[in-house]
Amino acid sequence: MGWQSKVNILTQAQLETTENMKQLKVVIGIPTFKRPQGVARLLHSISRQVIDCRFEVLVADNEGDKGVGLFTVQQILAEGYPLPLKAIAVNERGISQVRNALMHEAFDNMQADLLAMVDDDEWVEPQWLASLVKVQQQTNADVVGGSVAPDFEVVPPNWAKGLYIYYQSDATYSGPVGLIDGTTNVLLSRNIVDAYPEERFDPFYSLVGGGDKEFFTRIKRRGATFAFAHEAKAHEIFGASRLTKKWAIERSYRIGAGDIRIISNTSPGAGVWLREAAKLTSALVLSSMLWLLMAGIPHKKMQARLKIARQLGKLSALKGSQKAVYAETHGS
Repeated sequence: MGWQSKVNILTQAQLETTENMKQLKVVIGIPTFKRPQGVARLLHSISRQVIDCRFEVLVADNEGDKGVGLFTVQQILAEGYPLPLKAIAVNERGISQVRNALMHEAFDNMQADLLAMVDDDEWVEPQWLASLVKVQQQTNADVVGGSVAPDFEVVPPNWAKGLYIYYQSDATYSGPVGLIDGTTNVLLSRNIVDAYPEERFDPFYSLVGGGDKEFFTRIKRRGATFAFAHEAKAHEIFGASRLTKKWAIERSYRIGAGDIRIISNTSPGAGVWLREAAKLTSALVLSSMLWLLMAGIPHKKMQARLKIARQLGKLSALKGSQKAVYAETHGS
């Protein structure tokens, strides 16, 4: 893959931002684990960003010192990558550890004002970073999320049509929101580490999932603010291994389990648990009925099945059981 492309620069008027934007330093952080092709694809899309502020790219490889991600970055640099690019090794296994390493390196060592995080199974559109930064500057939010659309490597089955685990966002609004619940496409302000220096992603969630939503929920309770940038568009790659009913059900199960763990962390009273029990029971009953009634409509039937899986995930978390859903890597 060649790296002859140059980073385009827009005028200040085109970006509709203040003069302060030129003084910002942004780091794009990429957590990776055994996905060299994904890292290369993502870095190529990042090299096409159109933005009027300084930014650098940081890859954190969770394979450690001999990881394939580090080797991929070395190769890309040798080919003449047009942006400042570095890679670090994260030897302790777990996505929370990688996210924390990115925050430490970006804010403490690289003195970034903003840290954008995007996963190694995604690629981003040319206006992605500019849109995140623009909304952050307009709202002064601590966390800004962007849109994530599916990019299917194979034709998706009929049952996958419109399911939320694949089609994450169809929002057409940019501005303040109550919460951002994922790091697949997100921008963090330096204010997070300055105002909440002891708050980091919890290693407990490293392999069971849900640690990003838990972290954002935790800092929200301490006053953090959130916004959404609908024009900051990333695309998540879904190969054949993630277009199976088994994978979809496990993902929905994990989301439900994570939701209950987050509630548990708030030391809720009996009233909260009674409401959750009522919602869980009604969701199980209604979803089971829909699953039977929608037998002739594959995506509707699967939608009901995923809702059942989400409730079962909640029950598993209540019992204290855990499943290492991130122990297996999909895609390359």
